[in-house]
Amino acid sequence: MHTNHRKQASRFGQALFLGLLTTAIFVFLLVGGYAWAGYTVTHNGHSLPKLQMDGLQLGDMTEEEIAQTLRNAGWDARKNVPLTVSFPLGLQAHFDRMDARAVVTAEEAAKELFALGHSESWFDNLSRYLRATFSSGYRVKIGPKALNENYIRANIRSVTEPFRQETADAELHLDRQNALLTLIKGGGSISLDEEKIYAAVSQSLLGDEESLTWTEIDGEVRLPDFEKVYADVCSDPRDAAFAEDFTVIPETVGIDFNVAEAEKAWREALPGARVVIPLVLTEPEVTAEELEGMLYRDRLCFMTTYYRDSTENRKNNIRLAASKLDGITLKPGEVFSYNETIGQRTEEAGFLLAGAYADGEKVEEIGGGICQVSSTLYCAAMYAQMTTVSRTNHYFDVGYLSMGYDATVSWKQPDYRFRNDRDYPVKIVAFCEDDSVTVEFWGTDTDGTHVSPYTMKTEVYDEEYPTVLVGYSVTVVRQIVDASDNILARIQEPTGLYHLHDQDIAWPEEKRLRDAAQTQTQTFIFVPNAY
Repeated sequence: MHTNHRKQASRFGQALFLGLLTTAIFVFLLVGGYAWAGYTVTHNGHSLPKLQMDGLQLGDMTEEEIAQTLRNAGWDARKNVPLTVSFPLGLQAHFDRMDARAVVTAEEAAKELFALGHSESWFDNLSRYLRATFSSGYRVKIGPKALNENYIRANIRSVTEPFRQETADAELHLDRQNALLTLIKGGGSISLDEEKIYAAVSQSLLGDEESLTWTEIDGEVRLPDFEKVYADVCSDPRDAAFAEDFTVIPETVGIDFNVAEAEKAWREALPGARVVIPLVLTEPEVTAEELEGMLYRDRLCFMTTYYRDSTENRKNNIRLAASKLDGITLKPGEVFSYNETIGQRTEEAGFLLAGAYADGEKVEEIGGGICQVSSTLYCAAMYAQMTTVSRTNHYFDVGYLSMGYDATVSWKQPDYRFRNDRDYPVKIVAFCEDDSVTVEFWGTDTDGTHVSPYTMKTEVYDEEYPTVLVGYSVTVVRQIVDASDNILARIQEPTGLYHLHDQDIAWPEEKRLRDAAQTQTQTFIFVPNAY
């Protein structure tokens, strides 16, 4: 009984062992066969069977054959369609999909496709191989692994930075030359959000989009207060005018614009766009250029006297005095002083010894001869309608001007002074040439009036000898006449007494004898009073 049990147990153990051994051998053969198959697939040098991508049959090909097939199908040109993004203000950015790594090259795609059956895992490779073998077509897609963020952001900044620069100006600009008022809608307060743009561009790059229009602008865009702008900018035209010192106050051009039309133009403009508002300009009737042209435009008069027979020293003094007069200007109401202008006559100032008169006697004085300049000036000033303030005539007739038209001077008295009572400033122009001195007055002739003088000359007789002529009392009367020679006014100049030279006086014999006797005992003191 026990023996039969042991035999049965022995047979069962043997059968179990054989079963397990058989199973182990089967599993070993199965795993080994699977591994062998996986190894064979991994190293067969060809892509998965029935491999398809974008309608292209790429199965059972080498990596180079796949790449060539993709190139022949125009893979690079078909996949690398650039993306053009349009922004406000006409700005654009172009994105190359290859540079952005939104697509891969034919070589990169071939490498990735070939790797599907040739990874490090034999079992994965065999699994894909079996699925591909028993499928109607093993379809795959190749996509980018990671976008080139630096490239994309740099391209975006190539637009956002110019946009920032073009819209940074928040000021109103007044263009008088072209009669325009311009401003940027939202200037100084709007921007483009680079993060939002990056997200949109990335999405478009990964898709099949060839263009993208970006219109979103960040920031606050407020309607300007055009009523205040009108008050600040607009004005009525104003003529140029002279200030009290006869500097010119420039003219103002009248400016106007339609507030309602300005608001309409602003509302219709896109943010960031330049809003152009046409202006209506009204020119003033009188401009600064016209006023400046009025000053010293007319030669009111001139006077020339000659000194051909003078000494070189006297000529020097005349030329020096004339040079000090040249360019002097006088505003209305301003008084001219000859002595103040010429200054004290000294050797240090450049004056030389020349003939002069002192108490009716001829002497040598520093600055002799400058009375010819003061006399020429006085004569010209009368014709220029200057008002005489102080003037003293010479003791004798000067010869180079008629009696009544001269003015003697000495330091510090007598002085020759006159006032400009014209409506505009005058300028004295004085020069010497060809042994002559000329004085001109330049100013503004507004009415065409001029001077037509005449002389009142009265004989003067000696008190002791009433029949003896000793000189003349001379008064010049300036007649102010209009352009039609109608007399408007008469102005009497200071009366002057001109003495005859002693040798020209017909003294009785008794006076000559008496004067001769007095001369022998008299001491004379000469006081310079005339050049």
